[in-house]
Amino acid sequence: MTPAVSPYSNTETLDFPGAITLRILLTGDQTGGTMEVFEDIVQPGVGPGRHIHHNQDETFFFLEGTFDVEIDGEMHRMISGDVAFVPRGTVHAFKNVGDTPGRLHYVFSPALQAEAMFRAFHAALSKDALTPDEMARIAKAHCQEFVGPPL
Repeated sequence: MTPAVSPYSNTETLDFPGAITLRILLTGDQTGGTMEVFEDIVQPGVGPGRHIHHNQDETFFFLEGTFDVEIDGEMHRMISGDVAFVPRGTVHAFKNVGDTPGRLHYVFSPALQAEAMFRAFHAALSKDALTPDEMARIAKAHCQEFVGPPL
C-alpha cells in the first residue's frame, strides 16, 4: 500500500439533482482496500431508504446541517461535529431535517469497491432508469440491501 492524496478540487462528483451531490474522496484502490471515503451534500428533506451494508462498517462525520439518523431502530439527532458508527449488518438511514443543504463525510471499511455502486446508480439515473427495483438490484450486487423506506 502507498500513501494517497486526493485534492478536493479533483474529486469525482456524482450529482443526483434535487437530492444528493456525492464526491468520491478516496477510492478503495487508493487505500489498498482498507476503506473508501465519500462526501454527500444533501438537500433538505432528503436521505436514502433504510439499508444494510452486509460486509462493511460505516462511519459518518456530520459537517454541516442537522440530520436525523436511525441506527438499528434508534433515532438520533446529529449536528455539525457529531459522529456515528454503524457496524456491518445494521439497518440504518439518515435524513437532512434542516432548512439548508447539509454536508457529511462517511467511510466504508473495508472498501469493497462501494464507489462502483454509486457510479452504477448515477449511470442508471443518466439513462432515466434509476427505479427502486434497479436501485435494489445494483445495491444487492454490491452487498447492500434496501430494507425500508427513507426516514
